Amino acid sequence: MGQLRRNFLKIQQLVHPDSFSQMGDTERRLAEAQSSWVNHAYATLKDPLLRAFYMLELKGEAIGEEDQISDPELLMQIMELREEIEASKTDTQIAVIKERNDLKTANVIARLSAAFDAEDYDSAKQLTHHLQYLHRVAQTVHNWEPGKPVILSH
Repeated sequence: MGQLRRNFLKIQQLVHPDSFSQMGDTERRLAEAQSSWVNHAYATLKDPLLRAFYMLELKGEAIGEEDQISDPELLMQIMELREEIEASKTDTQIAVIKERNDLKTANVIARLSAAFDAEDYDSAKQLTHHLQYLHRVAQTVHNWEPGKPVILSH
């Protein structure tokens, strides 16, 4: 990611609107648009989930609304984890769930990278679904409050 950030900063320096403050309206608007595109591209590439969606789309394998998790084991994990989060009473319990989720996320990202390297887009789709679920778990854990209902969709 270090190289990605360095490239982003170089490009952003070239197109940043402040560099065009002495130019006309057209040049400033173009610089603002280009800067926005560069920011969006960087955000997409640095986030593993967004990057996976983008890479699948580039390969003509975009995940649509009709694509759903079909792995019964993963669906069971989702239900069990929702119950575990809901039953949690302390920050310590949530921290344990977060740590477990972080490890699973790192594992799925590594497997996803390998699937893309092998051009195995069916596996990449399944792993992207799994990563999407783990991302939702991370958000749920981040927003957790004792006694607050847990919403963890699959």
